[in-house]
Amino acid sequence: MNIKNIFNSSKTENNQLKSNIMISKAPDSAKTILVIFPFEKDFFRVASYSYRNLPYDRKNIEFHYIINRDFSDSFSLRRGYIHKMSLDSKFNILNKNNLLYSLSEINFDIIVDLNVNYEEKMEDFVTMQQSNYKIGFKHKKSDLLYNVQLDISKSQIAENGYQKILELI
Repeated sequence: MNIKNIFNSSKTENNQLKSNIMISKAPDSAKTILVIFPFEKDFFRVASYSYRNLPYDRKNIEFHYIINRDFSDSFSLRRGYIHKMSLDSKFNILNKNNLLYSLSEINFDIIVDLNVNYEEKMEDFVTMQQSNYKIGFKHKKSDLLYNVQLDISKSQIAENGYQKILELI
């Protein structure tokens, strides 16, 4: 669901400024969504399982996924475009510049970062992309990265957070 805020200013009879705020549902929904899957293998498995029910019934949505190349065999989501990260032994992204360049050619309506913990190596994939909504989990830098944040600190269950994000999409 997209929400539009339209701010109009007009003057009253006393020449004072009056501000009108109108919030309405936009008739069209997100068209292009980037989902960044977790670096960590255990979280990747949970996220991959949780996201098996992406809203594929909406044919007008184009999905893009960033995944660790090492997890390709266990990645079951096949509708959409898969962008594979190649990592070295220190988990540095070897093909980062190529990925960022190819993704910069796409206008994303929503970017979803499924990394529960802060991953500095993934920061550029969120900050360098233009998007109406950037969704991620609350952590030390989340205020700078996301305009929609989920806090799972109370439940400590990543799958619950992944499900909440699905509801937002």
